[in-house]
Amino acid sequence: MRQLAIVLWVVAVVLVPLALVTGDRPWLAPVPSLFIALVAWAVLWSPRFELRPDALVVVDVRRTSTYAWPRVQEVRTKYGIEVVSSEGVRRTWLATRPTARLAVRHDGRTGGATPVDVEAAAAEVRALVPAVVATDGPPPATVVAQPITHRAHGWSVVAMIVLGVAASMAAAQL
Repeated sequence: MRQLAIVLWVVAVVLVPLALVTGDRPWLAPVPSLFIALVAWAVLWSPRFELRPDALVVVDVRRTSTYAWPRVQEVRTKYGIEVVSSEGVRRTWLATRPTARLAVRHDGRTGGATPVDVEAAAAEVRALVPAVVATDGPPPATVVAQPITHRAHGWSVVAMIVLGVAASMAAAQL
């Protein structure tokens, strides 16, 4: 997916001088180019799984979700990758098909992200999911919070909508 993002960035850069040389309305080219560049970044470059020692982080187009490992119950691959937690099932916008290639970033390891297929990525995540602990007796005296946090990427979604509308209007002018 990152290779496709690079191709789209090259196309976005080539569109501007091409419009300046050949077109009678050169001001229309930067808007579609910005839209193409933003979509390539938000949809193809930025999304990833991060495997941290304390949590699973899922970064996709809509939001960044951080799951403390004790809250992760299962990882499924029926429709891409789904994370099952105590909040329910979350279908990620990453690897929406079983044959997709994606990167898994291990926090604390050198070498950056590892490119893998969906099953291999799910297996790496499953290896870090803790086993279910049977609780017999009263709860412990102290409990450590195991949060699940979601941070919306509202700016990227709004930017794609605004640039998409502007690019459509610019294309209508051509």
